[in-house]
Amino acid sequence: MDVYEELIRERDAGRSCALAVIVNATGSIPSYETAKMLVREDGSIVGTVGGGAGEAAVIREAKEVLASGKPRLVSFDLHENPRMDLGMVCGGSLNVFIEAIHPTPVAYLFGAGHVGGLVAKAAKLARIEVEVIDDRSEFANPERFPEARAIHATEMAQAFQALKPNSRSLIFIATRGHKLDAQALRWAVETPAAYIGMIGSRRKVQEVYAKLKLDGVTDQQFARVNAPVGLEIGAVTPEEIAIAVVAEMVATIRKSDAARPAMRNMLDVAAKAAAPNSAQSKPESGQTAPEVQFSPDGESGWTIAAASNV
Repeated sequence: MDVYEELIRERDAGRSCALAVIVNATGSIPSYETAKMLVREDGSIVGTVGGGAGEAAVIREAKEVLASGKPRLVSFDLHENPRMDLGMVCGGSLNVFIEAIHPTPVAYLFGAGHVGGLVAKAAKLARIEVEVIDDRSEFANPERFPEARAIHATEMAQAFQALKPNSRSLIFIATRGHKLDAQALRWAVETPAAYIGMIGSRRKVQEVYAKLKLDGVTDQQFARVNAPVGLEIGAVTPEEIAIAVVAEMVATIRKSDAARPAMRNMLDVAAKAAAPNSAQSKPESGQTAPEVQFSPDGESGWTIAAASNV
């Protein structure tokens, strides 16, 4: 099996892998200079850098590179450590460069209104591919979304059949109504997507939570949903909200622990609302913020209303 062909297959499937290449060798080694090995996320391999204990060490290093996303150069001196060549006593030394290969993440944007358009632009700047889903062709079209790799201007149920999210996919929901948001979210929680975000105030989040809870969505699935969406940066305008949303996507892609305290999930929001004397009925000091209310058509405008539940 060809290493590069398998790399392309893994990338197209949305799976990360690590490529290990012998970049320097001196003396006798149990392989050949420039030998390559692909290490999949599950530890399985294609190709070889010589076999034996040395190769096993490269696989361990590759798993760490996949976890951190940072490339590294590892060195083996088979003369000083003959165990590495599994008794072949080659006596040489080699350097192996290992780098993670991550597929380009794809964001599925439900809603082609004003915020959806801004999120698409910001996502493209972050090198995130975009697919747009909206049944209104006057909104979901190449003129409004020139950066999109695909546009699905069709009924949502039909669009679901064409979408193929994987474990690195991102899903953002900002349709023109609660019903459509709930429909998109019900589908999203059944996918392996890395990120699911839904726009809306805490009140809206609670309403959708209650509806989908009756429809069989589990707490574990709700905990995967970022809602209210976006890093808490005090965003108010549609442009600021788009930046907050894409920042949250990037934090997910980069597995940023520092950003997690600024991310909210749907289960926690619903639990706080259900708690006695919750902030919903009695806001804490400093928690009052403006709530952005978008027009039903998602495009013609937006207003700001004072609220404590954003």
